[in-house]
Amino acid sequence: MPAETLAVLCGRSTIPAASERRAYAGLVRHQQILDRLAAGAVAPTARDEVRILAQKSFFAARRQGLEGAQHADVVPAVKERWHFALDAARQPCAPESDRMNAYKAAIAIATSLHEVGLGDHELTELAIDGIHALNDAVWLGDDFLHRTDDMIALLRSSPVPLTRKPTTRETITFTRGGDLLAIRLRGRWVVGHIHLVDGPNKHPHIELYERTFAERPDPSEVIGTRAWGYSYEGRDRANVTRLIVSGLRHLPDPAEQIHLLASGVVVLPDNSHLHDEGIVGTHVDVFELLEMARSVNGGTF
Repeated sequence: MPAETLAVLCGRSTIPAASERRAYAGLVRHQQILDRLAAGAVAPTARDEVRILAQKSFFAARRQGLEGAQHADVVPAVKERWHFALDAARQPCAPESDRMNAYKAAIAIATSLHEVGLGDHELTELAIDGIHALNDAVWLGDDFLHRTDDMIALLRSSPVPLTRKPTTRETITFTRGGDLLAIRLRGRWVVGHIHLVDGPNKHPHIELYERTFAERPDPSEVIGTRAWGYSYEGRDRANVTRLIVSGLRHLPDPAEQIHLLASGVVVLPDNSHLHDEGIVGTHVDVFELLEMARSVNGGTF
């Protein structure tokens, strides 16, 4: 075993040089870290969502003559999306189960970012704190404990920029037509109604409501109220806006941002005040859905 690798296994904290990183690559792989987390839907969802953004950034960067996915296109959006899931890791008084699950999310996100050639110091250090915390609490098995130094060495090594498009899993959703979804943003909640799911089980068609809420609303406060529509510059009326969403797979949402308020809601949002061009919908991913939700400005109650 090379002396540099032995130094890492013995607990030295030096940051590895490029030649040493090649030695670490054979010790543990990104997918092996994710598999060891026993985190249910969290790890694969974090990996998918990082890859959705990295894929778009990779092609945009290539058109500009840049290498790989770009930090600004991926990391801020991922951190904002997973803010609520990570919050318990920053609260020492949070219940142990909440903190451990938050640490698992941090490890999954930091690992997934590193895999696509990106890193974030705050997330990496939170993930490394999580590795130690999970070991101290004996939350995972001996196999996780025995690979601690390898995992930390990988996360602290310089990520290698992407040279080809990252793949994602096939689009599937476990949402259903008639579901009422509450989207938690910082400081307010936005609600959407799923008209239908095309498929089989592919894309929910979502229309957002105009009203927003300071706290998670009761379904009775939302059902039958006015729909939100996208406003185009120079037009008097906003358009009916239906969003055909990819990447919204699980409820409960592993990122703890999108919540199921009610099921089987047959009353549609009232869009009679909006201009209807007869468009079936606009294809968006989950991050674009959240951007649309941030644009909703019908007043917060």
